[in-house]
Amino acid sequence: MRILADTNVPEEYVSALRGDGHEVVYSRDVDRLGPEAADSAITEHAEAGEFAILSTDVKDFGHLEATVPVFVAPQDMDGGDVRAAVTRIESLPFDPAKVDPLWLSGL
Repeated sequence: MRILADTNVPEEYVSALRGDGHEVVYSRDVDRLGPEAADSAITEHAEAGEFAILSTDVKDFGHLEATVPVFVAPQDMDGGDVRAAVTRIESLPFDPAKVDPLWLSGL
């Protein structure tokens, strides 16, 4: 899975997901976005590149109409929990892009 991580996502989450073979890019490392990118610009970039969005706060992306999956991972999770939740999502028989943001802490 290709994942665009919002600027405040802990490195532990990104490392865990990369360890499972996911392509994870921080929005702050994308030249056209940078660390101060608007939520709408991050969403547009994710949609253009077919990335899922990973954030730590639903208020960042919960109000936007995204055509890609939006995952919310509260900062009290650890990398293993995030990794396990994404693995569960990949095994579910539905398109995560067609639902509201998914709270990884509830999976």
